[in-house]
Amino acid sequence: MYVLTCITPRVFRELISEGIKTMVLKSAHNINTLIKASPNESIFITCRAEDDITRETEGIIAEIENISIFNSRQSMENDEYETTSVRVQFKLMNVAKVKDITRNEDKRLNVDIDRVTYYRIS
Repeated sequence: MYVLTCITPRVFRELISEGIKTMVLKSAHNINTLIKASPNESIFITCRAEDDITRETEGIIAEIENISIFNSRQSMENDEYETTSVRVQFKLMNVAKVKDITRNEDKRLNVDIDRVTYYRIS
């Protein structure tokens, strides 16, 4: 299962308490994870940074409900630049802990997880 990292604790808690949440992600590592994703695919979401994920890291298993990738152009005097963002709606499936960590050839982080039956929102 692929991983989204560095999600803010506030957004993390909202997904747990409300069960559904739309996010706009702009970080390159999360966009890389979602670029090949499709609706109904499950993703592991955590507040931790990618380098800090270890066995027993807690997070959420969420299913992608909707996903769209969009670009925006901005200009500053003579310079123009483009940014890519992903708008994705998640539905909470379960909470889980990391069991094992691997990295694919395309550099996306992949984890095996164990579902947990008890979770305390901190």
